[in-house]
Amino acid sequence: MNESATHKPATYCVIPAAGLSSRMAAWKPLLPWGATTICGAVVDTVLLAGLRPVLVAGYRGEELAESFADRPELAVVLNDDWALGMLGSIRTGVDFILQNCLVDGEGDTAGFFVVPADMPRVPAKAFSLISAALAGSGGAMPRGGASRAGTPGDDTAQGSVFPSRGGVLGHPVWIPAAFIPALRGLDPGSRLRDYLLGQPWTSVEVDDDGIFADLDTPEAYSEALRLNSSASSSK
Repeated sequence: MNESATHKPATYCVIPAAGLSSRMAAWKPLLPWGATTICGAVVDTVLLAGLRPVLVAGYRGEELAESFADRPELAVVLNDDWALGMLGSIRTGVDFILQNCLVDGEGDTAGFFVVPADMPRVPAKAFSLISAALAGSGGAMPRGGASRAGTPGDDTAQGSVFPSRGGVLGHPVWIPAAFIPALRGLDPGSRLRDYLLGQPWTSVEVDDDGIFADLDTPEAYSEALRLNSSASSSK
């Protein structure tokens, strides 16, 4: 997918979908989810939120790309080193973003979202509420509280923004472009969240348990299908 070089990273969302799905005993991205698939539902939500999805494939990457061949609004990129962990997939997505847009040089804080491909219950409002908070702050968000990030820091620091409910952080996360050089230097097997929580961050309250619901096991998938069916029938 060819992107214009006029879009900021803040309009993009990286969706890592490169893993083996070993705990599920089935390959997660294309498992059924209503009228679509688990991964398809995440892509649809990202688009509903007005963002540009960048799907990062790895294991069975050609198959995943083919399943989205009729979606020109979606970029699918391949992480050849997917077995090293999710961080490498996120960096692959970020590289695509930086190759296809210009980071704002006018003083605004540019960044990008990340949401895992196995979280089809994440609501579009999670993205929208974070985007609204960023717009209202001019991109400078306060550091998180002591329970999560140690002593609060500079209240104008540029940092990540998480959705939260009841003080628990979820997905998606917004990451400022200023963190990209450090992300590239992290060990491929390290956890992105560990790094982000050691930097300035804040959270936005989102009243929806979908921000926590990653589908790692058959039991989690079955329960999520039940909840999705109940929600659909109540509309």
